[in-house]
Amino acid sequence: MRYSRALFLAFWLAAAPAFPSTVLVLQFQNHSQYSDLNWVGESIAETLMNEYAHANQIVFDRGSRAEAMHRLSLRPGATFTKATLIRLGQSLDATYICYGTYDINLPPGSSDLKDSSVQLSARFLDLGRMHDGPEASESGKLSELSRLEEHLAFATLKYLEPKANLSLDQFLAPSKLIRVDAEESYVRGLLSQSGDQQQKWFLQAAALDPNFSGPAFELGKLALQKKDYGQAITWLKRITPSDPSYVEAQFKLGVSAYYSGDYTGAANYFREVLKTYPLNEVYNNLGAAEIELNQPTALGDLHRAVDGDPNDPTYQFNLGAALWKSGRFDEAVKALQAVVDRKPDDADAGTLLERAQDHVSASSAKPEIPERLKLNFDATAFRQLKAMVQPKGSE
Repeated sequence: MRYSRALFLAFWLAAAPAFPSTVLVLQFQNHSQYSDLNWVGESIAETLMNEYAHANQIVFDRGSRAEAMHRLSLRPGATFTKATLIRLGQSLDATYICYGTYDINLPPGSSDLKDSSVQLSARFLDLGRMHDGPEASESGKLSELSRLEEHLAFATLKYLEPKANLSLDQFLAPSKLIRVDAEESYVRGLLSQSGDQQQKWFLQAAALDPNFSGPAFELGKLALQKKDYGQAITWLKRITPSDPSYVEAQFKLGVSAYYSGDYTGAANYFREVLKTYPLNEVYNNLGAAEIELNQPTALGDLHRAVDGDPNDPTYQFNLGAALWKSGRFDEAVKALQAVVDRKPDDADAGTLLERAQDHVSASSAKPEIPERLKLNFDATAFRQLKAMVQPKGSE
């Protein structure tokens, strides 16, 4: 854990009224004969992860899960012994592991999987007390998979949060119930290794169910990776404040707006994120936008980023650039020297350092050297921070 993470977490932990569970949700195992429906296992896990995170639990994302399984040479969807589950959970410091199975059955005389019924079964392994939790099951038509998943999330959250005031109506709100074909396309996109295939599946999911925010979020991320900032903004703007991905979408909107030259918009997006998550990455990016807008608050925000993680060269670079542009040459030299010491081959940092040492004003220096943004953040760390700031069971 980086210095900055430890500093933030220690601060918030001291003030937090209660620490929530850390939950690892595994892909559910397909116990049916229909391999074409392997995607259902990831769909169940995705819904549970989203609902647990929305309920203020700390949930490991798909990337963290995949990395841990890779370290232990485990295959997704395989059957694991209890000892293996314990090793996997302990490798991530999880409090609980949620795992399960599903089975698919066709009615007599039918060969169309659209007519099939599905039974979902979820279990927990409590790694703190080293015992098995209760089993929760749901069954119904495959065409109503989204409803069954939400009902399962409601039932299993009562195990994680026995005192929480949960409303089933909130879980079964029409906005949460997704067409099964859209859900399938979305999950197939998540499981695809090719960016082109991902885009194809996500576009299909978005067309099948325009109210489904998952594909829009993923399409926004793909567009940002391709530096198609206008398209990224179009997709990410579809993510509403009630969506679990809203804050991350705002962060990525800020990055997209910045690289589109809309520095005012970028600053506003980053300020929106800061209302809930005062992270170094956000202060850095906000400060970079404020530099472009010649706003005096830039230095303060960049100092906050550096104070949170003095060893991050991106933060030091931006602070040094801002100090140099402000004519505070000696302070700029100190910040930029730290970057060059850490990264001697950083040509831009070296150029700015020379300008600061020679007291060359920003107005006369060419070419201009752009500030640097953080493009990503640790989603789990965001959820950790949210969980510690926000009391358990609150909205």
